[in-house]
Amino acid sequence: MGSIRPLPRALAWLVTIAAALMLALGLLDLVINTGRIGSWLPLIVLMPWSLCLGVWSLRNQSKR
Repeated sequence: MGSIRPLPRALAWLVTIAAALMLALGLLDLVINTGRIGSWLPLIVLMPWSLCLGVWSLRNQSKR
């Protein structure tokens, strides 16, 4: 089974920026809506994975 290839640079930037914004939104929603767990928990659980993928892709871009 092959290794995972990095995302194209533009898509990696888009994923990184979107994940960072959504993670910040999830943390803000955690402070504001502590009673409604369904509004912030998916963002806090899933967005770090997307952020790591975007940063990893940016770091592993081949030098052309």
